[in-house]
Amino acid sequence: MNSNNNAAFFSLGHALLPLILSLLYLLEGQQPVLIVFILISSLWTLVLLWRFAVTKDLQNHLLSGSVWWYMAVDTVLIGGIFAVPSWNAGFSPTWLVLLLLAFYAVEIGLRAALIFSTLAFVNLGLFAYTQDRPFLTVETFLICMGMVLFLIFVSKMTDHLDRIAHYDALTLLPNRVAFREKLDDAIRGNANKDKGLAVFFLDLDQFKYINDTMGHVAGDSLLKTVAERLRTKLPNGATLARMGGDEFAVLMNGGSEEAGRAAERMSEALNASVVVEGKEIFATSSIGIALFPQDGQNADTIMKNADSALYAAKKDGRNNVRYYTHPASSERFERVTMETMLRHAVERNEFVVYYQPRVDTTTGKTICLEALVRWIHPEQGIIPPDEFIPLAEETGLIIPIGEQVLKIACRQLKRWLDEGYPRMGVSVNLSPRQFGYANLTDSIRKVLKETGLDPSLLELEVTETAAMQDVNNAIVILHQLKDMGLKLVIDDFGTGYSSLSYLKKFPIDGLKIDRSFISGIHESSDDSAIVTAIIVLAKTLNLHVTGEGVETAEQYWFLQDKKCDEAQGYYFGKPMPQKMLQEWLDVSNTLAQSG
Repeated sequence: MNSNNNAAFFSLGHALLPLILSLLYLLEGQQPVLIVFILISSLWTLVLLWRFAVTKDLQNHLLSGSVWWYMAVDTVLIGGIFAVPSWNAGFSPTWLVLLLLAFYAVEIGLRAALIFSTLAFVNLGLFAYTQDRPFLTVETFLICMGMVLFLIFVSKMTDHLDRIAHYDALTLLPNRVAFREKLDDAIRGNANKDKGLAVFFLDLDQFKYINDTMGHVAGDSLLKTVAERLRTKLPNGATLARMGGDEFAVLMNGGSEEAGRAAERMSEALNASVVVEGKEIFATSSIGIALFPQDGQNADTIMKNADSALYAAKKDGRNNVRYYTHPASSERFERVTMETMLRHAVERNEFVVYYQPRVDTTTGKTICLEALVRWIHPEQGIIPPDEFIPLAEETGLIIPIGEQVLKIACRQLKRWLDEGYPRMGVSVNLSPRQFGYANLTDSIRKVLKETGLDPSLLELEVTETAAMQDVNNAIVILHQLKDMGLKLVIDDFGTGYSSLSYLKKFPIDGLKIDRSFISGIHESSDDSAIVTAIIVLAKTLNLHVTGEGVETAEQYWFLQDKKCDEAQGYYFGKPMPQKMLQEWLDVSNTLAQSG
């Protein structure tokens, strides 16, 4: 019976042991050694209660390999109680094994009860040996009979009830309750990993028609066939469950790409005809997919979003596969709701920083990391920047968000450098609202002081549009930032309306060519000419130049041929969370050293 009530019964039940030992202390001559066991059993009970009430992982331990550690502690504890004190000839505490056996038999099942009974039998022999008592006594016989009764009736009943509660009787697959528990466990196991999870909701198109016209027996036969076909097409480690009716669910490790391949295999398996009661029928399927952590941070949200994706697949004409997509913010939330969520996100530090590497086109080494903000909402999952940045800019919330991003990025780079990673910079974007913020320089100076980062390693990116809104003020601000020792770059260059006479007055270090030009350099002669012209312009003004949005080797080779200093884009690496970026740096450095 895999519910949290089991963990409560197991932990609270252990509280009986120090109480019983206290009573035995009073009845058995007040042996000092019993006080030791009272304290040990009390401490053990507190550990169990802590695991149950605070860390809330006792239930998972009892249902996993960790249960054997709990069993070992109980066995050693009972063995000590039997062997160390000197028990009166007319008294025997051996019945304590039945007390603990009850917890394992009722709460965990037959296998655990059988193993604990074997260990308890050894402890009975230990008691007879250390207390100089005969082993084959009526009391030993009665205790052994009690163990047998627990094994035969209670444990088997527990296993049977567990199967009824967690498995579908028709297909023998896990049911909705078991699937949700497995999803909870998988989320906890992936909390600090970057592997991702995929949840599929699948149902059969026109199943109701088949069930109504051919009968429930035929419908049941079809469901069993579908379950078997799906089982053979899933990757190792995946969980298949029947959620009820004609709806199935799948849980597997992996991201969008792996989920797509799995969905394709499942669709192919179900598109083949099925012979039911001598008739050939076709039962296509609709599949909805939700991903962790993008589409939710908990089981309920991910399952709800997978169900929404399934609804969308059926709405689009059935026999489809659909990923869950976040509705546009205007449809999903009223503006005031979105703004409230955004303010809470600032207060609760829901923003994280992803990093995208920028490489030297000559050496191939990573020389800078661009810090990009991501909002991980506790219920909605990752909300794309284009859904909240415009509102943050409009409401002024971009100021505290920007400060959080700057602090996280500077602190993380300082930590990497202290750990021995090669010297590199970090680049942070300044929005138009941030660029015009009166306390911008003070805010940056404070962050640098708190994090201890060398100012020369911090690069600020200002869009061409923001810099040209008020050119004279922009020159003043840029000079203030430059005096702090920072590097300054004009971002998205080529998309605004820069005046070259003003451009040379800006105390900047570099230009970043907008990705829209890079993407077209092999398709449009205009784009290739513009990119070439910007590189020549940058060299003339003694500025370093970066090509953004590099996605192919051909684009990279073009930039190398034109002497572009740096390149950035999916060809080298997508924006990555801290842990994944660190692994990327390790691999990149290893390859660079071996090369």
